Amino acid sequence: MSTIYYLDWQEVDINWEDLDLDWEDVYIILEAKQKAGGGGAAGGILLKEYIKNNPWKNFRRDLGEEKTEKFIKLFCKINGMDYEEVIKPKSKIKVKVEHFERVFGKVPNIKVKM
Repeated sequence: MSTIYYLDWQEVDINWEDLDLDWEDVYIILEAKQKAGGGGAAGGILLKEYIKNNPWKNFRRDLGEEKTEKFIKLFCKINGMDYEEVIKPKSKIKVKVEHFERVFGKVPNIKVKM
């Protein structure tokens, strides 16, 4: 059985045409932000711990493979990084809390009712 999610339009003050993301993208980023604890003052501490070492492993566990792949593509797009699919991950690529904060800050602060 599928869950239906509703967004509160009244609380959103944004020009949707400037967002450059579709609804699925926005939802995936919001879900990733929630899983990583990326909101609020304490969220920065939680986010730092969540992304320590291998954040993608945590996202795969919490979001699932398909959503994680989409989130990685969005992460790269928003941070101006080239996305390239590879068989073996490149260990030289380092991500920082600031990269995730940029991604999470890209979407409006929408309340999602579940």
